[in-house]
Amino acid sequence: MKLIIPLFLLLTTSAFGQKTRSGEKKLNDTFAKINYWASYQNSDDKISPMDSAWKYDSIFSKMLLKYTATNPETIHYNFDALEKNGMRIVTSEDGNFRIYSWDDETGGTMRRFNQIYQFRDGKKVMVKSNENNQEGAGSAFYTQINDVISGNKTFYVTQSVSILSSALSYHNIKIFSIEHGQLNDKAVLIKTKTGIRNQLGYEVDLSSKANRDQDTPDYSIVYDKKAKILAIPLIKSDGEVTAQKIRYQFKGKFFEKL
Repeated sequence: MKLIIPLFLLLTTSAFGQKTRSGEKKLNDTFAKINYWASYQNSDDKISPMDSAWKYDSIFSKMLLKYTATNPETIHYNFDALEKNGMRIVTSEDGNFRIYSWDDETGGTMRRFNQIYQFRDGKKVMVKSNENNQEGAGSAFYTQINDVISGNKTFYVTQSVSILSSALSYHNIKIFSIEHGQLNDKAVLIKTKTGIRNQLGYEVDLSSKANRDQDTPDYSIVYDKKAKILAIPLIKSDGEVTAQKIRYQFKGKFFEKL
């Protein structure tokens, strides 16, 4: 019996690995077709590259949604091939929340991103699609998830970026939580003068007169995990991005401005 258990575990792990790699290859092949048609250059009146890009983006989205829904172990799988080809995957520190986001390649200077949310409540793993979701000023790709516990409940502090043009972008902090088997995208954790909020964002316009012909300071969101401080750039009324930071620190219940 002592030899049977390790062998069974080895076979199970191997089977899972083969199944997941096979699934990832199918996903990656379809994902590659989005990029292929989006960059298709040959002129042919009978071919519509954008229609084809739309088609394969829709197919890919449904494939990824079904695959992550029917294979709960994918919540901790490294989709290296997909990420290499442009898929962005961010996972919470506790491993219970993951966001897949990707450019559907059908936009111009304003980029369009789709998202699929995968989350675990107890032993059950669920997924939710949010194609072309409008985050703040436009659809976004997610860059980071951090966990914060308030009132014995875990909240997920996410960061995302929307590309509105070659010079215009929107940066957003949004709070999520998992409650009773559902993903709550309206959870509140940021205390401001106007109330307790679900999200906090700012727009950066590099083409504005205030930002032209000068070195623009780093305008990304920064999270200090140890001190639990969120820092965003101070942007003046004329749009100038400054090196100064506005900081919100988690005080045990909410993030509050310092």
